[in-house]
Amino acid sequence: MTGVVDDAPDDLDERRIEGALQNRSLTVAEKISLLRWHIDRYDRLRVSTASRASVVLSAGAILFAGNAVVLSQLLGSSATPLRPWVMVIFTLGALVSASLVVLALIRASGVLVTSRDSAAMFSGTESLPPSPIFNGTFTVRRLSTFADFHEVVKSQREQEILQAAEVELWIGIRQHRHRYVRLRRAVRLLRCAAVAFLVVLAGSMIVNLLRV
Repeated sequence: MTGVVDDAPDDLDERRIEGALQNRSLTVAEKISLLRWHIDRYDRLRVSTASRASVVLSAGAILFAGNAVVLSQLLGSSATPLRPWVMVIFTLGALVSASLVVLALIRASGVLVTSRDSAAMFSGTESLPPSPIFNGTFTVRRLSTFADFHEVVKSQREQEILQAAEVELWIGIRQHRHRYVRLRRAVRLLRCAAVAFLVVLAGSMIVNLLRV
């Protein structure tokens, strides 16, 4: 198994690559190597998406704190009390911005971790074949001891490895797409929250200038 999986597509010789380009049927070992490359690629994409989500979470926390500071200054100032309708406008503006931030944080947190295990969430309506070793959730649930794990590793055939890799890649593609869509929505909400915060901040500065 080690000799089959360890050969990355980058290490294939020119003759194999030319054969693939000429629509020559790939061997099982070559298919496994190609699937491994795709799995590694989507793993890196998921890590990158999670890093971007953490940035959204940090930015959202800053915006939320900014709304609280602006609103507390307006409410706590006793020099020249604001008219009730002015306070209502500023409060609604800060509330809109804070609500958008909360929605963005909820979307971004869904990028970091999903509510269910990936196999159950992204398999769709069909029942996926078993994918021991490749899928961590399946492996932990079905192989309770090291002896079971060792036996599966020792007895796996190339075709079984290929199928397990296909299942893992299928789940990885759907998982990455799910997380990327949620991240994109979180960024959109965060942009709207930033615009609302800027409006509230600019309005509070104008009000403070008029008080002087």
